[in-house]
Amino acid sequence: MDIVLVILGLAILILSHEFGHFSVAKMLKIKVEEFGIGFPPRLFGKKAKSETIYSVNALPFGGFVKLYGEGEEKASDSEAFLNKKFWQKSVVVLAGIVINLLLGWIFLSIVFTLGTPEHLMISSVSPGSPAAQAGVKEGDIVQKLTIDNVTLSDPIVDSDFVSAIKNSADRSLQVTLLRGNKSIAVNLEKRLNPPSGQGTIGVGLTNIGAAPKSIPKSLSDAAVATAEFSWLILGGLWSLITGIFANPNIIKNVAGPVGIISLASQATSLGLAYLLQLLALISVNLAVLNLIPFPALDGGRFLVFLIEKIKGRKISTRIQLIINGTGFALLILLMIFVTVNDVRNLFVN
Repeated sequence: MDIVLVILGLAILILSHEFGHFSVAKMLKIKVEEFGIGFPPRLFGKKAKSETIYSVNALPFGGFVKLYGEGEEKASDSEAFLNKKFWQKSVVVLAGIVINLLLGWIFLSIVFTLGTPEHLMISSVSPGSPAAQAGVKEGDIVQKLTIDNVTLSDPIVDSDFVSAIKNSADRSLQVTLLRGNKSIAVNLEKRLNPPSGQGTIGVGLTNIGAAPKSIPKSLSDAAVATAEFSWLILGGLWSLITGIFANPNIIKNVAGPVGIISLASQATSLGLAYLLQLLALISVNLAVLNLIPFPALDGGRFLVFLIEKIKGRKISTRIQLIINGTGFALLILLMIFVTVNDVRNLFVN
């Protein structure tokens, strides 16, 4: 059921992005030839009365909207995309980005209004500590602690967890952890003289979750959070791009569709609010990524239109097709690479 929710959530993000292009194109009386889920080859499609083909395609990396007159000159045809004015073409290609930012804001507003369930999470594990030897990992959620005759159950506050262990005469304790969708029981032995700053079992703790907020406060805080997410993602992308030259292996840390589904499934296990929070982050991430001036991305297409506007003449359709085709091929190769890497990580971890 968690996987179904995750896939549905990701599908909403993708379809909403493409619907942004689709709806604005329709409003500006641009003929839409195809609305596709995934990338070709096409698995099946159905043609509507509006002459738009709605299709499902084999490569599940996103979606697309094919506009009439987008890949070839259509002289004096008012429904052709390339014959539209600069502002009209710009609005069409940027509409998906705006939709993703709005979705991120809406999801975060819902999360802040509902609040997020409180949990105690392992934030760090010291090397060589009892926790490390028992297989405790960062990101694990503490569901239960049993020591002596004391039992604490989720939600657990970090101070209560520390106090129960510190005040116990027994050196043995049992902890039940939630990792993804799995519940894991571990047995630990307290250290009598732990290294400075590590504690008796060698873990760092953090309380996650938040109380509900009023709707006005949620809307304003969500707007701020959306802007902050956008800025952080830009910084992360810059670090990734510059870091590749110093350490090419850094790209192995980039998650693809399989990795995102796995991560979202883990978020779902903590509660629906955490899934919405992650989907908000992914939606903002999609907006920022598509804004990059790279061929085949929305930002790249907008850059072409901007150059045409500045120069006062159109760039050859053939050149645009070559540039966008090359960019698209590179993006597909990247997605295949990160997907293979995701699958490898599933078996390694």
